[in-house]
Amino acid sequence: MAIDSAKVVSAVSGLRLVGNEDGLYLTRHYADYYNRISFAFLHHMERADPGGFAKARKALIETGHLCGFNTFGGIMLSQEWEAVVAPMIETREDWVRGMVAVVNALGWGRWETKSLRPAEELNVTCANSYESEGYLRDYPQRPDGGVCFLATGGVSAIMNLLYHGDITTRPQRTEDYYQKIFAAGDNRFEGREIACRASGAPRCEWVARPVQRWS
Repeated sequence: MAIDSAKVVSAVSGLRLVGNEDGLYLTRHYADYYNRISFAFLHHMERADPGGFAKARKALIETGHLCGFNTFGGIMLSQEWEAVVAPMIETREDWVRGMVAVVNALGWGRWETKSLRPAEELNVTCANSYESEGYLRDYPQRPDGGVCFLATGGVSAIMNLLYHGDITTRPQRTEDYYQKIFAAGDNRFEGREIACRASGAPRCEWVARPVQRWS
């Protein structure tokens, strides 16, 4: 059985997503709140330091790694995942497609899997990323590169969780586990935004592949 994205979105949209004994795996807040803090930090760093833009971008993508690790990881280990997505899963790649479908119920924009090569590369596009939408509305200048930092980190988090950290074995989401899959080894996945509406592209697009394949 293939992942039925429409069914997943419909089911997840109707769930009451709350915490359990392990705590919350999803935080609800206004997208504009996150955007304005992130972009204010980005431009403050740009003004304060010649290399500040790159440093801020790296830090903001790291927030995407943390968000993906906790949010996506928590969802993949949740009862809701077991009830809604797990019955459709036949391969590890179905975990990836299932997570992308869940994202589309969270209000982050409509993600589409452009291509997926097992253990090698994930390419995701989005026509209405809330990060690029917010930037286009609030800032007249077009940035040099993408501004969808949380999504960039999130796409690499999906691949790290599935192909580097093997969340299918239901590991404990500890600090050591996080460091193992996001900070160590050339086999860890790094995400990059290769097109962004804030920079003039028609769609935002992210690619995650192993670190050594970017060099």
